[in-house]
Amino acid sequence: MAKLVKAPSTALSIAPAVLVTAGTMESSDVTTLAWVGTLCSKPPMIGIGVRPERWLHHFIVEGGAFVVNIADVAHARELDLCGMVSGKDTDKWKLSALTREQGTATAVPLVAECPLNIECVVRQTLHLGSHDLFIGEVVAVHVDERVQKGGHALDPVCYANGQYWKLGDLIGPMGFSRE
Repeated sequence: MAKLVKAPSTALSIAPAVLVTAGTMESSDVTTLAWVGTLCSKPPMIGIGVRPERWLHHFIVEGGAFVVNIADVAHARELDLCGMVSGKDTDKWKLSALTREQGTATAVPLVAECPLNIECVVRQTLHLGSHDLFIGEVVAVHVDERVQKGGHALDPVCYANGQYWKLGDLIGPMGFSRE
């Protein structure tokens, strides 16, 4: 039997580690988030949890949009770096040597090095306590050509208990239990 812990916590500890951007090509922030998830399929919606004191929060509120950029393992160092410094004091784009690329459906820049970029428009904001939940409707998805053709695995980074991990072996496709 599982042991009951004394204080409630966010025990759901495995999550994608992504780079989230907000702002414009001229003035923006890029930061690392692990509190990101799919919320709805029709219309497609993604939720991100952001602390109000984060510089990114300011850009999301001001611009009403954000981009979830899925970094691959090859860019794990940049992913970590963008979560370790504040955009208030540091130009994280310059520090990390990541490249801004103009989105197509919003003013928010994409991270060019990321093989998957998901542009979202904020549809609702919930003030939950330590974090605000921005619910964004997906308005555009950009997928690297190599990923689309199957010649390059997406190879995303996962975050669990303060550590970054890469995905392991394929277990089976959805529905394999019925075979």
